[in-house]
Formats: sequence, C-alpha cells, structure tokens
Amino acid sequence: LLSSFGTVHCSFGGAFHSHSMARLQTLVFLALSFVELSQAATWVKSSGGKSCDETCASRSGCTEDAWPKSEEEFLEVAKQAGQECVTTQEGAAKYDPSTDGRHCGWMGPESDKARCSHPGDTATYRFCPCVSDREL
Repeated sequence: LLSSFGTVHCSFGGAFHSHSMARLQTLVFLALSFVELSQAATWVKSSGGKSCDETCASRSGCTEDAWPKSEEEFLEVAKQAGQECVTTQEGAAKYDPSTDGRHCGWMGPESDKARCSHPGDTATYRFCPCVSDREL
C-alpha cells in the first residue's frame, strides 16, 4: 500500500520509500532485459573451424547483440548449446566464446564487438548467437 507520505508498506512489516521502490523496479527491469537479450538468440555450437556467420547462415544469420557479458551468462549459453565445460577461462580471442570440446573461453576482445565472422582453427568450436531457432 502506498501511504500519503510516499512510503510503501510491505506485508512483512518493512517500509520502502517510493524512490527506493523505483530503483528496485529499474534493477528488476534491467535484469530481465539482459535475460531476454540472451534468450532472444538461439545458441548453436559450430563445427570445427567455422565462423558464426557460416553456422547461422540457415538460421537467419548471426546477431552481434547477444554475446555473454559475464561467465555466468556464458555458462548458460554453453548449456543451451549442449556443452558442459570442464574448465572456463576469459579467453579474449576474436572467436570466443568457444570450446575445444572440453575447455571453454567466453570473453572476446573488448576492442572488437563484431565477432560473427571470425572462425577458430579446425579444433575450435564456436558458440554462436543465431537469430532464428530453425534452419531455413
């Protein structure tokens, strides 16, 4: 309930000022936006040595807006793509996020936001954010 003094009284007996509630609502909205962004892409593990542009060609292309921003986000991406990483490191290669089949690297270089076109070597499998979940 909102009192006439701008304070929200909660059922557990605590009170929040309306500006504190607005901050909380903003944080929840931002958190849900990040979840939506990572869920908007369909994460596909590429074949060895393939770029995400190649991997996502039959899935309406690769989106540059969905790269994981934390190790926690990456682990969810790997799970969605069917990969369990034995170890995970930051990486920082242009083809990250990627795996060799056991070990994973998640954070690409900060200077290069366009990563869809970069292939790894033949023993590197990329995690690719495809626009669509169905092959065309």
